[in-house]
Amino acid sequence: MDCQFKSQGDDMSFTAYGNVKNVVDKALDVAMDGCYTKSINNHKANGTTPSLLWSHDAYSMPVGKIHRIEEDSKGLFFEGKLSKTAAGSDLYVLAKDDAINKFSIGYNVIEEKMNREKQVNELHEIDVKEISFVNFACNDESTLQSIKSHFDEGEFPTVREIERLLREGGLSRKQAMKICSVYKPSAKSSLDLISLKKYSMFN
Repeated sequence: MDCQFKSQGDDMSFTAYGNVKNVVDKALDVAMDGCYTKSINNHKANGTTPSLLWSHDAYSMPVGKIHRIEEDSKGLFFEGKLSKTAAGSDLYVLAKDDAINKFSIGYNVIEEKMNREKQVNELHEIDVKEISFVNFACNDESTLQSIKSHFDEGEFPTVREIERLLREGGLSRKQAMKICSVYKPSAKSSLDLISLKKYSMFN
């Protein structure tokens, strides 16, 4: 989403939308009204905000700090400030030059529903973990990072996450759904956690 920087000298503060609602993204997901609400409330209750990253890179240091986040009529609005580090300063210059002006969110799905008529997946509740500056919105890494987080916690990724990863890898919806039909996120799944971890994409 487009980013608008505030005119505050070298303060490096900005406002932006991390995600917009009621728009079909490249993964055929649609953020529905109210889908961010519980996550925002949980962050406020815990005195936290989502991390501010570059390109969903959870293994590098943050590039700044998100100070306020809310859901409005358009989507997930937030105020942030880039840190005066090399990465933060570079992003500030690039954003001021309009060379980088898009964001993407990393999240865990809490509640979703497939709309068979429209052939889209409706996101009714998500837990927003981070917001990233990205070259391309709806970055494939958002799905991959979500799956990696499940592995790190000793859990299985959801059927939807596996389906999205297969679709992003070039398979058709029919092919991805056929593979996912034999996947059950439990210890009895025919696609087990050990086997999935062997793929280089999860290393």
